[in-house]
Amino acid sequence: MCKCSFVVVRAACLALLASTGFTKPQEYTVDDPTDGDVYRVQSADVSLIFDKSEIVVNPDDQLNLECGVRGKSRYCIWESENGQILQVQDVYSNVYDGVSKPLNSEGNECGIVINPANIEHHGMWTCKVFVVGKSLVGSKNVIVTIKPTSPILEVDNQRSLDVTNEDETPVKCSVAAARPAVIIRWYLGDRDVTVSAETEETPTDKGGIYKSVSTLRRTFQPTENGQLLMCSVTHKTLYSPENTSIPLNVVFKPVEKPISTFYQISPGSDYEVKLNFSANPKPINKEWRYGDSFEEMEGSLGIPDTDGHYTTDIEDLGNGLYTAKLLVSGFTEADANKRYLLVVENQYGETQYKVNLSIHDAPQDDDSETSNHDKIPPTELSVSEGIVFDDETESNTLSGGAVAGIVIVLLIVIAAVGAAGYARYRQMFCFASRAESKAHIQDPERNETDNGTANDAIKGSTDQVNGKTDSTVANGNGNLEQTQVDEITNEKKNTDV
Repeated sequence: MCKCSFVVVRAACLALLASTGFTKPQEYTVDDPTDGDVYRVQSADVSLIFDKSEIVVNPDDQLNLECGVRGKSRYCIWESENGQILQVQDVYSNVYDGVSKPLNSEGNECGIVINPANIEHHGMWTCKVFVVGKSLVGSKNVIVTIKPTSPILEVDNQRSLDVTNEDETPVKCSVAAARPAVIIRWYLGDRDVTVSAETEETPTDKGGIYKSVSTLRRTFQPTENGQLLMCSVTHKTLYSPENTSIPLNVVFKPVEKPISTFYQISPGSDYEVKLNFSANPKPINKEWRYGDSFEEMEGSLGIPDTDGHYTTDIEDLGNGLYTAKLLVSGFTEADANKRYLLVVENQYGETQYKVNLSIHDAPQDDDSETSNHDKIPPTELSVSEGIVFDDETESNTLSGGAVAGIVIVLLIVIAAVGAAGYARYRQMFCFASRAESKAHIQDPERNETDNGTANDAIKGSTDQVNGKTDSTVANGNGNLEQTQVDEITNEKKNTDV
């Protein structure tokens, strides 16, 4: 009988536990945000304060794992992705080496500090707080960084990057491994050209290590020849960016220019034309041609060479820049009537530069394009040199607009003086006070005195008050009748206040 009673009691206890949910503790996880990145899990009167945002920490730095609880809790633990479990009560009792209690535990009652962090601490960390019959859980990802490998420019020629000015060129910069992924920027000289680049990040394993490849696609210009193209890598582990660079070798045919006109060449002098141009690679053919028109050339001369009257030469300025020279001995009017062509050719094409020579001054509004190299200020001219003028040349002569403006101002001044004289003659303005009357009117509202026209009116009225005045008014019946006003004598209003 006792045995049967024991079985019955045991079955009843198990049924009671099952109905109240005490067979397994209920676990609450951090799923729904309630305050930005700070998440609160609440069970009855106990709540968890947890920020699940990612933490990035360098090896050997301090790792702060924060976890707070409001209300009464039994105990809490931290568990890593690789299975390591740290009981917070033991941490606070200094049981674990390298793990300690945080300096501030307010709102961080289950927080711990790992110092120093190492590669083993990388991964997901979970804070679990145990309360009566339940547990509150929050997790966050910890990234322990790995210093990136050196950036590499993927180019064929390690001494220079050979590109053409007519085609878009892709250039790649890669970093084989880093955690987290690096940031790559591109610079051409001192200009940031990253806007023309795209970066692809590829994970290399399940531990958060990435390979990054940035591809710059750009059409390079002749003026950028010789500049440095730099790939710059930044990362949390680097105190300063790590860079790799390569000089640009932009290849192009000789760059075209507008017609150049040289003025003020003195007849009988020896005049030297200097014309700049750019080409890369170095020209293989170059010569001066001359004739009555640009379409019909009667003679030519290689560079360098001479035929007695013409002497040619060229100067290499470096970085694809050159100055072609043509010396005309004993310049004559016939030389001024000729047309000249500088013809330059390299393996990418040929370009012809047109040149005019003139003994005259430059026109006031010269629309012709000229050489940017041979602009000689008039104060520096010798008898054997001329002047190249372009749109930027300044003139000391007043323009037609300036002269017209001066004339208009003078006419306005003369008209103003004439108008003032006429007004004085007609007494239209108070150029002097009138002595006929001392009368003035005081405005009680303005508490000031007005003279002039009002005084004149008073004088006129007081001069006419002596005598009889007849007036016609309407009587009470609506008919007109004439009344006589008694003679007013010696009753002039005193206008002397």
